[in-house]
This record gives sequence, C-alpha cells and structure tokens, in this order.
Amino acid sequence: MIWPYIILSYISLFVFGLSDNVRGPLFPEIMKEFAVNDSMGSWMFALSSISGFLSSYLARHLLRRFDRLTVLRGGAIALIISLVGLATAPHFYVFLVFSLFFGMSLGIVGLIPNVLVSLGSSEERKQQLLSGLHAMYGVASFCSPLIAASVEYLTGSWRWTFGSITIVPLILLIYTCHGSHDNLHQKAEFVPENHKLNKARNFKPQMFLALMVSFCVCAEIMISSRLALFMRRTANYDMEHSSLYVTYFFVGMLTGRSLFALIKLPISLRAQLSISLVLTALCTFGGVYLHPVFLPIAGFTVAPFYPLAITWISTKFPTDLDSAVSYMMATDSMMLVGMHLMVGHFTDNNGIAFAMLLGPIYCFLSFLLVNSYEYFFERHQPQDDSNIA
Repeated sequence: MIWPYIILSYISLFVFGLSDNVRGPLFPEIMKEFAVNDSMGSWMFALSSISGFLSSYLARHLLRRFDRLTVLRGGAIALIISLVGLATAPHFYVFLVFSLFFGMSLGIVGLIPNVLVSLGSSEERKQQLLSGLHAMYGVASFCSPLIAASVEYLTGSWRWTFGSITIVPLILLIYTCHGSHDNLHQKAEFVPENHKLNKARNFKPQMFLALMVSFCVCAEIMISSRLALFMRRTANYDMEHSSLYVTYFFVGMLTGRSLFALIKLPISLRAQLSISLVLTALCTFGGVYLHPVFLPIAGFTVAPFYPLAITWISTKFPTDLDSAVSYMMATDSMMLVGMHLMVGHFTDNNGIAFAMLLGPIYCFLSFLLVNSYEYFFERHQPQDDSNIA
C-alpha cells in the first residue's frame, strides 16, 4: 500500500466533485441573470465537456513529459483561475470562455486520482479503496448544493459560490508540496510507439469499456445537473428547496459508495454493474411519472457503478491503466457534450420531464455493453470475472 498516492487521490477527487457539481444548483440562477434559454444555457456544461475531452487527450502527452504530481499541480492552478473567471464574468460569452478552461482543468484533476489509487492499493483492497475514492466524490457532491444554497442565502449572488470554491483547489495545491510525495511520483509508463500491435490490441476493448462507463455517467450527470431545474419547474420550488433535492441525490450517492467501500459482495462485477443500471433506470422513470423522490434514490442506485467499473477496467489492463483511464475520461467528456445539448433542446421543445427520460435510455445502452464485453473480447479466453467481486 502506498498511502501518499491514496491520500492525494482522495483529496483530488473531493476537489473535482465539489467543483464539478456546484454548477447544477446554480444553473437556473445563471440563466436568469444572463437571460438565456435552456438550449443556450446548456453550452455552459457542453463547452466544459468539450474541453474536458481535449484535456484528457492532452494529459496523455503531458504524462509522457512530466510526472503525475506536476500535471496535477498544473490542473489545480488552472482550476483556481477558471473559478475566479466564472465568478467575475460580466457577460455570458465570457462565462462560456471560462467554462471551457474550467472543463480542461477538471479533466486533468479528475484523471490522476483514478490512476494513483489503483497503483497505490493492493489487489485485495483495490475495489474497496476505489469505492472509498468515489465516496469522496459523493461527499463533495453532497456539500456542493449545500454550499450553493448557503452562499446564495448569505450573499444573494451565485457568483460568490464560485469564488468561495477556489479555496478547495488551493488547499490541494498546497498539499502537493508535502514532503511525503518526494521520490514517489514518476512519469507514467506508456506502451512504446513501436509496439503498435499491443496498442492496437488494447484500443478496441478500452474504448468499448469507456463507452460503457460514459453512458452511465451521462445518466448520472443528467439527473444531478437538471434536478434543481426539474424541481423548480414541476414543483415550483425556490432555489434553496430545489437545492435540497440535489443534496438528497448526493446523500444517496455518498451512502451507496460508502457501503461498497465497506462491503464486498460475493457476485461478479458484471452482475453488480447490471443491477445498478436497471435500478437507476427504474428510479428515473419513477421520479418523472410517480414522485420526484425517486430521483434522489437514483443517486443511491447509480453510486457503485463508477468505482466498480474502474475496478473492472484495472483488472483488464493492469499495465496500461493510464491509457485506459484517459480514454474513459475523454469519452465521458465528448458524450456529455451531446447529452447536455440534447437535454437543452428537449427541455425547450418538450419540457424538462420529457428530457429526463434520456436517463433510462443511457442506462439501457450501458447495460448492453456491460453484458456483451466478454462476447466480443473474451469468448475465446477461459477466464472471466466471475470470481472477482
């Protein structure tokens, strides 16, 4: 066990989660101040996802030249600058420019933790430590709407929320200077360019798993980023009360990931991923057609998917994890662009309730990929993941 890796990863993902999820509760207020519709407002998320894709690709090249700690420091500095820019943007187009830089910095800060935990943990504890890592994302996500609602209540402005969040990446930047990280961080080991056969062999299964994760991430982010808007338009809630529903969603996510950090189910990873997707789709349907309380419950059902998926990927590509995770982050970003733009379009033309039905569709597509990976890539191999829980 390499604890400096694990501690740094936990802090980094907390910073990532807090920064990433603070925008959802503020979304209605930002659209109101800048007087933009849902389609235009969705570019706030879409541009950050586009730049997240670019930064995930860029990170592969940065990691060839610099060690992971240096790359992480650069991401933290860029995140601080971006948050200040979002807080002070005088016009919506300036806000969008900083959203672009915001997404790029998040892409770097979010990439490093998944790799360091897998490298720093033993095989026996990898799944639990990854679940614990993403429980930190749940803690951060839980804090985000509370901070947004509290700062809004105290200051009457969403801008101060972005300003106050800058403290967190600043703490991360200071912690990276701690002496415990000396001599531990090295450049990532990528497959040499002349080993084209190995790279080609890994590319297709890595992209397949990246798509599998990304479909579920789209469902999760769609709910969390639009839940406040859904509550304001379908239940006429104000900013503080709609933020509470977002908080409930992340309480469910935190609870789910904390449980999986403590327990290890005696069933295959494939089965656990499938159950998570089916329950999330059902809860989203229930939230739209029965009662909104099912949407926060979806936070609990979707919670274990991401850490379990990272565990699965790390067992498939233990020596090429930097590459696999960077493909996954890049695919996440590009698919989130399409998701945000589609949700904005459907919200403008059909209403927010109709747009939320994209969630079950994404869950279904992810379910298909989860249960077809072995057919496409491992049917001629005797070993499967049935003994990996």
